[in-house]
Amino acid sequence: MFIRLNALTKILATLTLLLPIILLNSSCSFTKDDPVDPNDKTLSVIFGYFDMDDAPSWGGIDWVSVKQYKPKQSYYSCGLEEGIFWHIGVTNGSLQVESFGRNTRWYSNAFYSYNFGGQGRNETSRIIKKPGVYFLGSYKYKPIDSGSFFAPDQFDMVKTKFPSEKQVLARLLQIMQEDGDLSIYKHQIRRMKQRLRKLGG
Repeated sequence: MFIRLNALTKILATLTLLLPIILLNSSCSFTKDDPVDPNDKTLSVIFGYFDMDDAPSWGGIDWVSVKQYKPKQSYYSCGLEEGIFWHIGVTNGSLQVESFGRNTRWYSNAFYSYNFGGQGRNETSRIIKKPGVYFLGSYKYKPIDSGSFFAPDQFDMVKTKFPSEKQVLARLLQIMQEDGDLSIYKHQIRRMKQRLRKLGG
């Protein structure tokens, strides 16, 4: 896993940011960021948590990209709040977190893009066979000293037991119920409540 900074290579970072957009508009892949139909009962909720306190991107992250690689390659841009990331309109298939980051251009020229890593599937990988609520896990950013000033920064996303699925789901449920744009998704909220009860919530 690695982090790219554009303090001195802003152009390259911009191209890095634009490349997925170009690919998403090609015939080989597409994005699923259209409005989610509140009446569609076939969609799933995915969610997880990233602790980025030790990351160089001050203020955490402001985007997470989830790649669905089966049955057809596509990407989901997740909602984010308090380290919790989620998407409420996921179709059946195989997916995992691919990348995440932060654009700090409002106070600096730095753009941070993190690759979750893993050859093939990583720890966030899930296979969704039926509509439901799926936890991708809680992870903490762990910096790794490269030992060289000139070597790129290294890091690992370490899976943690805290916050638990129950804790993250309870907070996400609260976020959705209090948000006017999200509270209309009654099917997702109902399934989240059912899952929370199974977890003892």
